Amino acid sequence: MTTKALKQVSEKLKLLPESMIEDVENYIDFLSYKHSQESFDIPQWHKEEVFKRIKLNKKPIDAFDMIDNLEE
Repeated sequence: MTTKALKQVSEKLKLLPESMIEDVENYIDFLSYKHSQESFDIPQWHKEEVFKRIKLNKKPIDAFDMIDNLEE
């Protein structure tokens, strides 16, 4: 971040009420987390499967149950 950008953000923070500073900190933490998650190279098929299971409200697959069922 450039010095100019830091100065602009600092000036805007100074204008906010004290009660909103924690919200700003939480939002910065969220953005940092979001950026860190985007940097992982998760295959698209995996993302789609997770979203499908969330949408269908399915429980996660238990690998041990799956193995037990294969042996039967």
